[in-house]
Amino acid sequence: MDITVVVLTYNSAATLRACLDSLVAQEHQPAEVLIVDDDSTDASRELAGGYLGRLPIRILRNGSHNISRGRNLGIAAAGHPVVAFLDSDAWAEPGWTAAVLAAFAADTGAAVVGGAVLADHAGQLAAAIAVNDDTVRRIAASGNLLVGGCNMAVHTGRTSELFDERWVHAEDIEFTGRVGRWSVAPAARVWHESRPTVTGYFRQMYRYGLWKVRYTLHTGDARLVDYSPAVAMIGSAALAYVSPWLFLIYPALCVAETVVVALLARPAQRLLPLMLLGWLVKNTGWGLGVLHALLQQVTGRSRIPAGPRPRVA
Repeated sequence: MDITVVVLTYNSAATLRACLDSLVAQEHQPAEVLIVDDDSTDASRELAGGYLGRLPIRILRNGSHNISRGRNLGIAAAGHPVVAFLDSDAWAEPGWTAAVLAAFAADTGAAVVGGAVLADHAGQLAAAIAVNDDTVRRIAASGNLLVGGCNMAVHTGRTSELFDERWVHAEDIEFTGRVGRWSVAPAARVWHESRPTVTGYFRQMYRYGLWKVRYTLHTGDARLVDYSPAVAMIGSAALAYVSPWLFLIYPALCVAETVVVALLARPAQRLLPLMLLGWLVKNTGWGLGVLHALLQQVTGRSRIPAGPRPRVA
């Protein structure tokens, strides 16, 4: 069975080389590699073009700054029924494509396959965030959350569904939940780079919190843990009116999370302060995203996609 790999790029020159090198190293070579570029202004397209002699690459244009649209463009252009998505800031282990194909062969009812996502890093802060995120993923990920967009594959012969382009984030969760027939291939391992800066990580967590609430309100599939950072923020702020010292409940929660992860993951001691910073940034960004989404819902300004999914050209 042949496989098409789709890589969405936008100003990804810093990480794209490692991504494409990992595809060159695949034990089961992809039949084609589609680079869906979103009008990058750096050297992403030129870098991808340099692999023409090593990979069967085609470069497509997105230009919409919409991840779902990019995924649909890749599916539409794919010449093979199995379409695997790999983020441009991720790299796959050599057995990745073989493991994806084996998963589809083993479960003939599966229309979507997800694989293991491990956190990679390029600096000390990213290393600390990687420890936090890896541990949380192992403890808390369940259901269709086990299928992430940076490492997922769709069998177009088993589903005609496309990504809903109204979902500019959380599109992978929405798609997998809507299709319903999915499985996980632990051997299909991908390493995904953690955000290397406080600002980048904060923005990522804010988007995750915002769109996770929109997803849960859209589907009714809610998890209390997703709201805990917002509850902690509001609760400690309210208690601060009784005593300013009670606001310390919020950073104390982050300290507790750091301790739990440290006990489970046994990281280098030098990472502990940065792990605490990572939790502060994650909880604050996620919590603010959750509160923003809930405020939009209460004030009637919700941007939750509603009604039937629009047709995709």
